Amino acid sequence: MAEPVLAIHDVAAGYDGRRVLDGVDLVVPAGRLTAIIGPNGHGKSTLLKAISGLVRVSAGSIALHGTRIDGLRPDQIVERGVIQVPQGDLLFPGMTVLDNLLMGAYRQDAARDAGARLDMVFTLLPKLKERRHQIAGTLSGGERRMCGIGRGLMAGDGLLMLDEPSLGLAPIVIDQIYEVIFDLCAAGRTILLVEENAQRITERADSIHLLDNGRFVWSGIGAELMARPEIIEAYLGA
Repeated sequence: MAEPVLAIHDVAAGYDGRRVLDGVDLVVPAGRLTAIIGPNGHGKSTLLKAISGLVRVSAGSIALHGTRIDGLRPDQIVERGVIQVPQGDLLFPGMTVLDNLLMGAYRQDAARDAGARLDMVFTLLPKLKERRHQIAGTLSGGERRMCGIGRGLMAGDGLLMLDEPSLGLAPIVIDQIYEVIFDLCAAGRTILLVEENAQRITERADSIHLLDNGRFVWSGIGAELMARPEIIEAYLGA
C-alpha cells in the first residue's frame, strides 16, 4: 500500500485548555478527495488548523509523507506543502486580485513557477483573469471565494485543504466553485475538504468522515452515507 500524504493518529487539540479534538485518526491518500462533514462547532475547522500548525496539538501525531509535522511552525508546514484555504474570504481587500494571487506564491518553489501557476489559475478560474486589476474588496462573494482558492493554488501542488468553500454563497456560485474542485480532483490533486452540506460531495468524494464533538463517529463513501438517512438527520440537520 502506498504511503498516505497525511496520517493523523490519536490527535487531541483545542483552545485555552478546552479540548476540541479528542482521539482523531485520519488518513488522506494521494490524489484523492477526502471530505470531512459534521455539525458546526464540532471541530472541523480546528482539525485543519491543527494540521496547519495554527492550533497546538496536545496529544497524538500528524505526519506528512511519513514525517511528523506536529510541533512545527505554520510557515514550516507550508514550506513542506500543506496549503490551507481558510473559511471565509480573508483576502487583502485593498490589493488587486493579481496581487492577492501573487501573495500565494511566497514559497520558494512556487515563486520560481509563479508565471506558470498564474496561467493555470486563470485557466481554471477565468473570472479572475477578467478581474485581475480589480481591487479585491470590491469583488462579489463568489469572486472573493474563487480568489482565495486561486491564491491557495498559487502556493504549490501539495496537500490542498479547503474549509467550507461553499459557505454563504448562492447555489449557482457553489456549483461553479465545486466544478473547479472536481476538476482539480480529476487532475490528481490531493484535497482535504471540510463541508457542512454533505450532498455536495457524496457522489464525488473518495471517502467521507463525520466529525461530531471532536471525534469521527462514521466513515465511508457517499452511497453508504445516503443509505443512512438517520445519520444525515441526526448530525447534519437534513
